[in-house]
Amino acid sequence: MGKSTFSRDAYTMASKKFVSTEGPATKRAEQSARETGKLNPLVDPAGYGVIRRSLPRFEKQDSGLWLLTVGTPMPIEARVDTTGSMGGNVDVAIRVLPRSYELCSGVLPGYDLQIAIGIFGDVTDRFVLCRPQFEMTAEKIVEQLTLMVPERAGGDVPEDPQYGLFGAAYLTSAYINQIGLKRYDFTISDSPAHNLLDKRELTRIYGDEVFAKAAENGYNINPNDLPAIDDVVHDLLITAHTFFLQVGSHEETTRFWTNMFGSERVVVLPSTELLPQVEAVIIGLTEGTLELVQVEEFLRENNVGRVDAESIARSVVNIPIGAQAALPNFIKRPRKGDFFREKTDLWPLGEDEVGVESKKLEDGPVWL
Repeated sequence: MGKSTFSRDAYTMASKKFVSTEGPATKRAEQSARETGKLNPLVDPAGYGVIRRSLPRFEKQDSGLWLLTVGTPMPIEARVDTTGSMGGNVDVAIRVLPRSYELCSGVLPGYDLQIAIGIFGDVTDRFVLCRPQFEMTAEKIVEQLTLMVPERAGGDVPEDPQYGLFGAAYLTSAYINQIGLKRYDFTISDSPAHNLLDKRELTRIYGDEVFAKAAENGYNINPNDLPAIDDVVHDLLITAHTFFLQVGSHEETTRFWTNMFGSERVVVLPSTELLPQVEAVIIGLTEGTLELVQVEEFLRENNVGRVDAESIARSVVNIPIGAQAALPNFIKRPRKGDFFREKTDLWPLGEDEVGVESKKLEDGPVWL
C-alpha cells in the first residue's frame, strides 16, 4: 500500500489538477450530479462496498515478513454542514487542508494519518450525505473533496448529520480499534439535528444492503427498530473520540448537541476556517501531546486571534483530556519499521522473533 504521505507540493499539484478555476471547487461534480442524478462512487456512501476502512500500510520484504511503512493508522473523519450559510464549506476545507494535515500530524507523532472529510445536508436534499474513503495523500483527499455535491440551500433548521453518524458508528472498520485504541470523529454544524433515523433514508443513502453491511461489520441493526441518534452516538463513542464542533452560538444548537454528546464533547468553532486548529487542539489534548496550559499559545502561534483563542481554550477545558493515552495499548501501538508475520496480524513481531524469521530464510527450509 506504499508509504506516500501528505505534502504541500503534492497539495499544490492536486489543486491545479482537480479544483475548478471558475466558481466553487465542486463545480464539475455539481454539474455531473445534475446530469446523472448520481454521486461519484468515491464519495457516494453506497460506493466501494459501503464500509469505510482504515488499514496499516505494508511493504513485503525478501524474508516474507511485512514492514510497517509509516506507522499505526489513525483515521480522522469529519462531516461538515453545507446547508444555508455554510454552503461554501467544501471550498474552505480544501483551502485549509494543508494546515489541517500539518497541525494534526504534529500532535499525532508516529501515526499514519488517514483522513475522510465528508459533507451533510438534510433529507429534503438530493444527496443527504457525501462520505469519502480514508486517504493519506493530498491528491486523493483533494480529489474526493472536489467530488462532493453540496446542496447550498436551506435555512438554519434541524439538519440530518445523524445519517453520517450512523455510518461512522456501524459502517467503519479501523485497525486502530482492533488494537484497543480509538479514532477521531468530528461533526461540524451551526444547527441541531433530527433525533430519528428512517429506514427509507438509510437505504437511499447507503443502498439496499446497508443492514447486511452493518451486520458484516459486526453490528446487527434491526431495520424495524432503528436506534435514535443518542444511541448511535453512544455506540460511536465506544470506538471513537467523538466531538461536535459548533459554529455560532445558537442556544438551541448547544442544548441539542449537549444532550447528545455531553457538554464535554461540544466545542466552540468560531469559524470553519479555524477547523484545523480546533481539531489539532482536541486531538493533542486527548493524545497527551498537548497540555491545557499550552492551548492558547498554540492557537496564537497558528494564526488564531486573541479573542477566538481564549474562547476555544475555555471550550476545551472539560474534554476528556488524556483519554487516548490512558488506554491500555497506547504505548504498545506499532511503530514505523515494525515487522509483521502476516498482513492480517494485529501485532508486530518482537525483536527476537524477527531474528528467528530472518535466520529461517538464511538456513533455508528444514525438511522432516
